[in-house]
Amino acid sequence: MTSEKPEDAAAVERELERIVAEAEAKLAEVRRELTERRRQDAQHAEIDRLEEHLANATVRWEEVRSFFDDVLTQLRRREDREDRGDLPE
Repeated sequence: MTSEKPEDAAAVERELERIVAEAEAKLAEVRRELTERRRQDAQHAEIDRLEEHLANATVRWEEVRSFFDDVLTQLRRREDREDRGDLPE
C-alpha cells in the first residue's frame, strides 16, 4: 500500500502530464527542423545540379528552334506550291 496522499498523487500526475506535453512540443519542434533541413538539402542538391539543368534547357531550346525551323520550311514549301498552282485552295 502506498502512503501517498490523493493530492500528492494528483500533483505527480499533473507534473507527469506537463513533462509529457513539453516532450511532445520539443519533438514537434525537432520534426519541423528536420523537415526544413531536408527541404534545404533537396534545394541545395538542385542548385548543385544547376549546370546540368541549364545544359538540358539549352538542348531543349535548340530542339524547339529546330522544330520551328522545320515548320517554317514546310509552310514556305506549301506557299510555293500554292503559288505555282500545285495545291488546290
